[in-house]
Amino acid sequence: MIPAIIKRWEENKGQVEKTFREKHPDSYVDVVRAVVEAVKGEAYDEPDLDPDRIHTIDDGHYQGTLLFVIGAQGYQPSDYYAVSVGYGSCSGCDTLQAINGYSDDPPTDKQVSDYMTLALHIVQGLRHIAGYSLQEA
Repeated sequence: MIPAIIKRWEENKGQVEKTFREKHPDSYVDVVRAVVEAVKGEAYDEPDLDPDRIHTIDDGHYQGTLLFVIGAQGYQPSDYYAVSVGYGSCSGCDTLQAINGYSDDPPTDKQVSDYMTLALHIVQGLRHIAGYSLQEA
């Protein structure tokens, strides 16, 4: 876990909850985007995730693992963050589908609570990938 991201999460998780109260997330990228919006840094020494630079790698089919790679803010970032989320093909084996339940609009308090737990797991799973450059010897 990245302490600065945990701190930003604690300060801003209310905005994520508000997002989930208004509408069910359509996909895992919607949950990741809500988290990134909440934890992106504003000071020079804070993690500077960019919600417009969320890249998804999905080598699965009906089930698998989504790898989200999030670029830092600024011109040509050298820092990235990553988090993975497992998914399934039905509500019995996929967390997001199970929470959504294909009903209740707007989301119920229980659904919002479950979305927040999923978001927290994403926060806890975020890892920093430090940038570097290769130079000739």
